[in-house]
Amino acid sequence: MSIQTKLRSRMMHHFKSCEDPRKHRIRHQLIDVIVITVLATVCGEDGWEGFYEWASDKQDYLKQFLSLKNGIPCPDTFRRVIERLNSQQFMSAFASWTKELKERLPGQICLDGKAFRGVGDKNNPLRVVSAWCEKNQMLLGMSRVGSKSNEIVGIHTLLDTLLLKPGDLITIDAIGCQRSIVEKITEKKADYLVTVKQNQPGLWDELHNYFTQATTMPAEARCDGISHAERGRGRKETHHIWSTSDLEWLPQLSKWVGLKSAVCVYRRWVEGKKTKEEKRYYITSLEANAEELRRRIRRHWSVENEFHWHLDVAFGEDDSRIGEDANENLRVARAIALQLLKAETTFKKGIKAKMRKCHRSESYLHQVLLVGNF
Repeated sequence: MSIQTKLRSRMMHHFKSCEDPRKHRIRHQLIDVIVITVLATVCGEDGWEGFYEWASDKQDYLKQFLSLKNGIPCPDTFRRVIERLNSQQFMSAFASWTKELKERLPGQICLDGKAFRGVGDKNNPLRVVSAWCEKNQMLLGMSRVGSKSNEIVGIHTLLDTLLLKPGDLITIDAIGCQRSIVEKITEKKADYLVTVKQNQPGLWDELHNYFTQATTMPAEARCDGISHAERGRGRKETHHIWSTSDLEWLPQLSKWVGLKSAVCVYRRWVEGKKTKEEKRYYITSLEANAEELRRRIRRHWSVENEFHWHLDVAFGEDDSRIGEDANENLRVARAIALQLLKAETTFKKGIKAKMRKCHRSESYLHQVLLVGNF
C-alpha cells in the first residue's frame, strides 16, 4: 500500500461517521473539505480565504490522497460546510482518531470552561467546556454552553459523553462544585477533586473554620501537611497544603457522595513590593495525602497551560471572528492539528515553528501526518 493510499484510508476511517450537512448542489466531497480544513490549520491558516488559498497553492500535493474532482472548494463552501457540520459527530471522529493514536491511560481528566472573546457579543461570548486528559495530553470531549445556560449544564452534558475508567480522577474548578456533578462522577466509577468557593457558602464556611483552627493548633487536628516553595516568572511562591480524611465534624458530609477528604491550600507570593496571599479549599473522593493532592491540584491547570494556551497563542483562537457554529468545529480542527504537531518530535521547536515549517515544506507536513497516524 502506497503512502498516499494509506493516508487516504486513515482519513476516510476517521471521518466516515460525519454526515454531510448539504442536501443539494454537492460539488466537493465532505472528506475533501474536512481534510483541507485540518491540514490548512496545521499550516497556520485560520479562515475561509486562508484555507482556499493554501489549498490552491498545494493542489498537486493534495491530489495525492484527495479526489478534488471539481478542484478546490471556494471560501464560501468551507464556511457553509464547517458551520453546519454536526459538532458532536466531528468530535466523535476526533476521539476515534485519538484512540487509534494511543491508548488512553486512566488518570486525571481536567474539566474547564473557556469563553471565546471574539465570538458572540461582549456579554455573551461563545463558551465551551473541555475535558483534557492530563496524562495523555489530549482532548477527550467538548460541550458548548448555551446562550441562556451556564457551565454547570455544559459539565453535565460533557460527563454524559465521556467514557470514564476506574482510576480516572475528574478535577473541576469551583463552578463544578455541585452535588449532582460529583454524584454523576461517582456513578461512572471515577474519583473527583473539586474546588470549593462561596457558591457553596455552608460548605465553604465549615472548611474555612476547620482549617483555620487546624493551622493555628496543628496538634489538635488530624491533618497531613506539607510546604512547597518554587520560583517562576520572576517571583517566589510558597504553598502550604493540608488534607484530612477526618470529616466527622462536617455537617454536609452525607450530602456529598463519595466524599473522603478535604484540602486546604495556602498560597503566598511577592508581586513587586507587595506580599499577597490566598486560601483555597477542595473536596475529593481520594484519601488524604497532601503531597499527592498538591500535585493533582497543580496539574489541573495543564488544561490552561498545555491546551488553551496553545490554541490562543499558536492558533489565534481568541482572535477568531468566525461565527459560533463554525468556531465550535474549528476548535476540533485546532485540537487535531495540535495533536499532530505534538506527536512529531524530530524538529525541536515549538508548535508555532512547526506550523511554519509545515507551511514551507510538504515533506515535513507529510512526516507530521504519518507520525501522527493521520
